[in-house]
Amino acid sequence: MRKHSWIRVSSIKYGDDYVVNQACAALCRPTADGGSFLINESQLDDCNGALMLLVSSELKDMAKKRGIKQITGKTKEVLCEMITKTAKQRTVTSFFKKKNDDSPNNRLGELNEDVVKITGPMVKLDPVAAELFERIHMIFFRTQSGSGLDNTMKQAVLALIGQIKFPQYTVSRSGDLFASREDVIQFKNLMKVGTEMANFRHAPVKESEQHKKGWELYQAHSGAWSNHIEALGRAASRSATPRAGISGMEYWKRRFTPGYALSRIVEHAAHCAAALKKYEDEEKILRSLLSQQTYRLNKRGEWYERLVILYNNHLRPRASAKDKEAMSQIRQWMQLARDTCIMALNDEHVHRVVIHNLSQQLRKIEAKLGVTEDGQYENDRMCLEWKDAPEHTVYGVRIKDRGRRGPSLWDGDDGIPCSVETLALWRYKENGYVGMHLENALVTTLFTLLFWDVIFSPIPGVLDTEYQSCPLDMFAPSFYASRKEAIDRRLDEIASGKFADQLVLSYNSGNGTACVGVSWDITVRNLLTVAECLGGRRLSAICSVLAKEYSVKSSGFPDLCLWKPGTPEIMFAEVKGPNDKLSETQRDWIDILIEIGVDVEVCLVREGDARDFE
Repeated sequence: MRKHSWIRVSSIKYGDDYVVNQACAALCRPTADGGSFLINESQLDDCNGALMLLVSSELKDMAKKRGIKQITGKTKEVLCEMITKTAKQRTVTSFFKKKNDDSPNNRLGELNEDVVKITGPMVKLDPVAAELFERIHMIFFRTQSGSGLDNTMKQAVLALIGQIKFPQYTVSRSGDLFASREDVIQFKNLMKVGTEMANFRHAPVKESEQHKKGWELYQAHSGAWSNHIEALGRAASRSATPRAGISGMEYWKRRFTPGYALSRIVEHAAHCAAALKKYEDEEKILRSLLSQQTYRLNKRGEWYERLVILYNNHLRPRASAKDKEAMSQIRQWMQLARDTCIMALNDEHVHRVVIHNLSQQLRKIEAKLGVTEDGQYENDRMCLEWKDAPEHTVYGVRIKDRGRRGPSLWDGDDGIPCSVETLALWRYKENGYVGMHLENALVTTLFTLLFWDVIFSPIPGVLDTEYQSCPLDMFAPSFYASRKEAIDRRLDEIASGKFADQLVLSYNSGNGTACVGVSWDITVRNLLTVAECLGGRRLSAICSVLAKEYSVKSSGFPDLCLWKPGTPEIMFAEVKGPNDKLSETQRDWIDILIEIGVDVEVCLVREGDARDFE
């Protein structure tokens, strides 16, 4: 699962050389059906892969023998490229060879022979065998990652040898995750295409060739997506009862269907289209994604936002106010943008941050359209303004030009360079506060410990192996839907003040396990202090937000948790150094905390001595 490239047999250190050689020879022998577990150097056809097995000194010697100059300071990748390029070129002696003997393939074959003389015997997983094991790995671990990118097998091995410990829970494995063998193969192949698409999509905008490749790859699958959308529509029309929300496990299972893998490809294609300025094609793709409510529901807000940008900026004509026909078209595009905002506000799958952005967009669009106050659209979910936290400014000495990347360093009160958050903790300490710089780890730890038994309840299909730090649907919109009754009951218990026993029980029983969101570095005493200062009602409200939108709300929480010993006073602070601004997820958490009555402020750290500003 980890190494699919060529391996020098001499580098394999699993016992005596004789044993390794015998094992490799046995694994290379063809089976009754003609296959094998390994292939050897006789089947070497990857010139660059073979060259990468050589160490730098070996590569440089080979380059010198082939007359390549200026090799000093070159990386292995560059040296391999230079050697391969030279090998493809005809030499003086090649003119005396027969034409068929001097083809580019033959010249590269000779290079492979030279490499093997240096490396000695080589082996590589047979691609067919590797594909089979990838498929088995995916089915067993329920992972969608490709080979080499996933560490689930490594974690399982570490657990078996006692190097890592997972939470105790009842494994409740489902046997119907995939409809058929054909679905498994199709899903896996499409996920691999989706990974390729992701690489093309994330290429810099200026690398248009990468985006073109992504677009071409999408076009090869666009017909399958259109057919699938039509099939979903027919299935919905035949359904006796309309779809009502998310049906927990049903939704989770969709993530392992070919349709889900197709939706991933299509979403990446929208980004490729945007980079290539194919705005009309991008709009069609986004509308097709929004036409279904089967896959990637947590992405719907992003799709609405992008559509509004397309209608407002890229698709409408550019014209002066005197061009009445063009102005009429502009109004039509703006009306489409308004309708899209309204659709998003009525979509239950769009989360708070997007709701806030589109609420503001809607009001701006209505103002441009001349919509009267009485005619403006109203919705209970609209959020036009976030509540602002008070600002508190502290000062310190920043250490400049330390020749390092990342956050700046400041002079700490103990004489040791520190982060901007640690400096803020020093300043709050002067005002009688003690605290911790934990960011999201504090609330995710509290949430997981308070809902430990609920999170690891034996719901079929989400706790499929003994090697999981969380249920498979933890970051999916269906997490809350699958456990609604149990979560709501626990929220009521917390609100009534019954949380300390559960917190201590979960901490003691799970301490040291690899569990999602939990930082065991936080002492149970500090967790109890924070929980008790918050009180049941406010703690329950914070947990409710995480339970319903864990994938979104497990980030953006304020940096510092502060309290005054011996009092119930507690406060959270988001620390911002010079030129640093609040993100939308941070502003959203601040708004939530203020709404439920928790003190929160923005701590601005600036250069200078506080005495200079008195």
